[in-house]
Amino acid sequence: MKNPAKPLGLFGASLILIALLLTSCDIGPSATDKPASIRKPPSVLVEAVRVQKKPVSRTWQRFGTLVHRHILRVYNQEEGRITRIPWYEGDHVKKGEILLTLDDRLLQAELKKARATRSMAVRKLARLERLRKTNAASEEALTAAQTDLELAQAEEEILETRLSYTVVRAPFDGVVTQRLAEPGDVKSRNSHLLTLADPASLLLRVQASAQLIADIAPGSPASIFMDLPYIPTLQGRVQRIYPTLDSVTRQGEVEIRLLELPHQIHAGQYARVELTGQVKQRLLIPFTALRRDRQGEYVYVIKGNHAFRREVHSGGRFGERIEILHGLKGTENIVNRGFMNLKNDTAITVSRQI
Repeated sequence: MKNPAKPLGLFGASLILIALLLTSCDIGPSATDKPASIRKPPSVLVEAVRVQKKPVSRTWQRFGTLVHRHILRVYNQEEGRITRIPWYEGDHVKKGEILLTLDDRLLQAELKKARATRSMAVRKLARLERLRKTNAASEEALTAAQTDLELAQAEEEILETRLSYTVVRAPFDGVVTQRLAEPGDVKSRNSHLLTLADPASLLLRVQASAQLIADIAPGSPASIFMDLPYIPTLQGRVQRIYPTLDSVTRQGEVEIRLLELPHQIHAGQYARVELTGQVKQRLLIPFTALRRDRQGEYVYVIKGNHAFRREVHSGGRFGERIEILHGLKGTENIVNRGFMNLKNDTAITVSRQI
């Protein structure tokens, strides 16, 4: 007869062995381990740079248009028919050359009549002066004769002046840019007939922001690029800064005088210009040190072994550096590299100081 207790004994022994194995795997926490909530995070390795103030000037790039500063619009001061106008667009004229003439025959006749009237008034006055010496003429008659002579002389001068208006001469050396009439045209007084420009007055007119205008002054140097292969870089100087800005665009105008005027350049051409601003003490930091987010611009200022966020306001770029207008004093050390995991009041280790 078989023993029924033997299988139960083997089964019980197996259960005891499994329990012992499970108990041996359940190892409790070491006395030296600390909860994660009180562990100190490792410090962040960063590269530091010192904020500096340096005397530097800023270079501004703008686009402008060549224009003639001195332009004369020729109007006729006397009405009449044009008898001669020999100049066309592009023609160069010398100072004093005749630009156009008007028919003067009627004025010549009126002047001849006025001269005859004056001559008669002179003879009448002389006769009355002789009669007055013998009391044969009254004082009133003598005074009236003197007045008639003065009126005749004034009329003659008026007609001589009007006659001079029939010949229009160039007031300066220039080039004709517009011809608006032809010989035979009858023009009323003050009609626009020609436009004359002074080539020596050619300059570059540039639109400029208030920030640029504040950084330059009359005499500031400028380099002009025409972007044409046969024209080298031209040099110029700021000649005039307009005192007001446009109320819509907030832009002002700057005029740049070219030190050399090649014959290949013309009014209306487009040009690129580099303006050099004034040398100023500026607070500069590397461009890589400036951070931006939705709240604005900021840097990390190093104090001891921690980095603290500080809001700043930047200005223009100077190569690999950027100007800081507000937020720094110029004596701080700031983080230049190593921004990963960097937050306000983060422990840091400076691996390199620039």
